[in-house]
Amino acid sequence: MRVKVASMGANINSYPLIPEEERKCAWMTTGFISYKLCERNYQCEICPFEQAIKNEVTGEGDFQEPEEDWTEGSQSSDPSVWINGSIFYHPDHCWVKVENPEKVRIGIDDLLTQLITNVKVVILPQVGSFTGEGEYCAHIIQEDYILPVISPLSGSVQTVNPRLEKEPELITNDPRGDGWLIMIKPRNLESDLRNLLFGRKALSWYRREEKEIIARTELMLKHNPESVGPTMQDGGVRIGRLQDILNIVNSKQRAEILDSSITRQKNPRDR
Repeated sequence: MRVKVASMGANINSYPLIPEEERKCAWMTTGFISYKLCERNYQCEICPFEQAIKNEVTGEGDFQEPEEDWTEGSQSSDPSVWINGSIFYHPDHCWVKVENPEKVRIGIDDLLTQLITNVKVVILPQVGSFTGEGEYCAHIIQEDYILPVISPLSGSVQTVNPRLEKEPELITNDPRGDGWLIMIKPRNLESDLRNLLFGRKALSWYRREEKEIIARTELMLKHNPESVGPTMQDGGVRIGRLQDILNIVNSKQRAEILDSSITRQKNPRDR
């Protein structure tokens, strides 16, 4: 089913009795995002944020609505259930939820959490420190691997998740809910959001990335059949779901998969 979105600018006129100081972004009135402020005097036709959203939900191809409602923190094998929410995604497997223009919540996506096991410690940045887009903003210490988390936005750290100190497993048990990592005050929110994925594009990217990870794993296991026990007659191992990877690969192979799934930190001198 194709979702048709009319110009949200027309909706502002639907609220003539709302005082000027209480006017809200039209996308907020729909419940689509959490924005509370507008820097363009509610002229939606010149808002790059609206254009980005409209391009996602009215682009070529049909965006299938999920069979169940998206719930923050929910777990589901069907990504369309939760990617259809008000969350942006970074290709290095972080999600971004805009609480308001001054506060953005960041966590890791489900693809990454499915590859992580035995989390011992989550190292978070200091409140007040600055993190740049593409730089490390956290580290996830596993039993035999340290996973760096790439920041999807630039900004100053306002809050870190206090529960992760005693409950680091929350990042895998509830990655989009209680397992969030940090909140930042973004420096260049609009420009950084243009580099993120949303809606239909995020769903397509997720499914493509999942297939690529599975393909890399199958190739790895085919070249190392002794590590997986009984296999198919041709020596290959067919994996139907990404979750099955953790039941097949050893810790060294899992580390290789994680390394191939994220980019390395940008050199500040190259920025």
